[in-house]
Amino acid sequence: MKPLLAFAALATLGIAACDQVAPATPEPTPGPMAQSSALNGTYNLLESNCGDPTSDKSLVIDGNKFMFPAATCTVANSEQQVNRTRVTLACEGSPAAGNRVVDLQSRPDGTLRMTENSITLTYHQCMKASASTDSLVGQTM
Repeated sequence: MKPLLAFAALATLGIAACDQVAPATPEPTPGPMAQSSALNGTYNLLESNCGDPTSDKSLVIDGNKFMFPAATCTVANSEQQVNRTRVTLACEGSPAAGNRVVDLQSRPDGTLRMTENSITLTYHQCMKASASTDSLVGQTM
């Protein structure tokens, strides 16, 4: 009788496991990093300043480097999320020295949205470029 009870218990567990359906995997949403070099290039908060190398509203992304007018940051970590990529930047320069956590969203209109805390900036892509440095952005995204 004991082997029969053990078999019945095992069969019940097997049926219960079959009744549980794995949660649906969310459809991948196009994130900002389709490939490791997807964001490489020059950006500006003002599209009209794209040709101005002295603009104080520029951003250059080169592999794992984010170069702002007063700070240079290196990607320390990146994590792909459903509709954005969370990037930890280790920055040198003022006023942004230290670690910064930003959320990046690449938009179909050629803009890059960067959110830090409650502030969102929209950068216009001025020019695409291939990376000249090691690319960490996108490897874990």
